[in-house]
Amino acid sequence: MLLPLAAIATLLFTACSNSNTSGKSNVSTPAATDTNKVSPTPTNATNNPSPNPTNATNQVASPSKSPTPSPTIDFSKLPELEIGELELYKHRSGILEISVPKDWQVVDNSQPSEILITWNEKAGRASISSNIFVPPSEIPENRLSDVFEIIVKGMYGNQPDFEMRSPVVESGGNIVIEWTSTVTIGNKKLKFQANSKMQRVNNKFAILTFGAIEPKFTEMKDSFAKISNSQMVNASLTIP
Repeated sequence: MLLPLAAIATLLFTACSNSNTSGKSNVSTPAATDTNKVSPTPTNATNNPSPNPTNATNQVASPSKSPTPSPTIDFSKLPELEIGELELYKHRSGILEISVPKDWQVVDNSQPSEILITWNEKAGRASISSNIFVPPSEIPENRLSDVFEIIVKGMYGNQPDFEMRSPVVESGGNIVIEWTSTVTIGNKKLKFQANSKMQRVNNKFAILTFGAIEPKFTEMKDSFAKISNSQMVNASLTIP
């Protein structure tokens, strides 16, 4: 279940107003989060494998209409999980371009003023999501990490066994949050690990989330990095 845009907008306004009045962060991080030990985070294969991005305007994170694998799936008979050939995806608006696995299922949950596209591995073992939107208010630079925590928690916090680490600010200014959860494929419960990365481009937020079941997430990191680096956002355009 995704958090509606109105709720997220309220949280963002509250986070910013709190910071302006007290100078202290009032954003609470998820309980039981251990920054030294993160249980793999997943996306529920039945809910959407998890890197379903954060939909700040309507659903902050896993797309609600993502295809769900059949509960009769025999996990032992699934092919090896890997990212093969990539193909270029171009959003009709021209705002987004990204190279994604050629044989993954695409789900478009975009809405007016927000782009939310998710690509799911057919058995629900891995997922990639791209979410682009304009935040409801101007967010000060020193509040971006707090706001991103709110967004990620709102997007994925209802996933089983959800945990997330503290935000990490990269040298280029992007903010990354690692999170984990549990996903069920067939009758097998598996740990799912993901990274959500937020980039501010002009007046827009671009959030890219990718993840996979363990231990495949670690093995696929280079491929995920290639996909992440391929994303191009033309923020000069208006989101339809």
